[in-house]
Amino acid sequence: MKLDVESLRTLREVVDAGAFTEAAARLGMTQSAVSWKVKRLEERVGAELVQRGTTIEPTADGEDLLAYAEVIIEAHDAAVDRLTRSEVAGTVRLGSNEDLHAPELAKIVARFNRVFPKVHLKVRIGLSGHVRQWLDDDEVDLALLQLPIDEIEPGDTELWREPVRFMKAVDAEIGQPLPVIGFGPGWAIGPHVETALNNWGGPWREVLECPSLAGVQAAVRAGLGVSALNPFISDNTMESWANDSDEDNRLRLPDVSQLIRVAEPSTGNHDDAQRELLNLLADELAAELDHPQNGRHREDMKSIDES
Repeated sequence: MKLDVESLRTLREVVDAGAFTEAAARLGMTQSAVSWKVKRLEERVGAELVQRGTTIEPTADGEDLLAYAEVIIEAHDAAVDRLTRSEVAGTVRLGSNEDLHAPELAKIVARFNRVFPKVHLKVRIGLSGHVRQWLDDDEVDLALLQLPIDEIEPGDTELWREPVRFMKAVDAEIGQPLPVIGFGPGWAIGPHVETALNNWGGPWREVLECPSLAGVQAAVRAGLGVSALNPFISDNTMESWANDSDEDNRLRLPDVSQLIRVAEPSTGNHDDAQRELLNLLADELAAELDHPQNGRHREDMKSIDES
């Protein structure tokens, strides 16, 4: 079991304030982020830590944990004070795929810049295959990747998993050969898409290659063809496509994982900044982004799988 300091701090503020809303205001976070941190902490310890009601009160387990939390938080803050006095500086290079919501990512980057003003945070956006190569080539220190689940590595911080389906415009007539819209080189799920289409055995051809998610979505909405997309980032103008002859699910694609991967630590002052950014991203991205991890889309997942 691992207990992160910021989750303990959040629990302490919630109990002290007696409400999630007030605690969020004190911490400068959204209420959903505060609620998620407490929930995740409860999942980690395997017990309810607060009694939810008009006023938030700690449970017996919560009281026990808070006693240790005070010691942990004080020791952490003392270490941060020392770190601040040493004026940690350096550069953290972050590579990210485009599927993440830009406003949430920008918010998290801005917060990091406020907390670590002497650290230069450089962000680079690209397809996951390219971002992974940047990490391998030591061009970035941290990578936000969307990869097939069989490519998860030990040490990755997994944020959520989501399905990938062939999507088309609602009511679009998809002819033969099957028109396919792809992202081009660097598309991590691309080899699986090609394998699925070849195993399917029907005629197909690529009609558009575009590295931009917005561009691919626009092409699908226009009825230009089908593309392998996460149904949760689609809208009511799109629907799942499956050929009637695909009785043995040859067109089924593997789920993908949105994850954080960090390069092997290098020497230098910015290693501490890298670790802080990794922890911040893992907590804040999972809390801020609206994805199936929070259970909102479980019924949508079921309906997609049954279609």
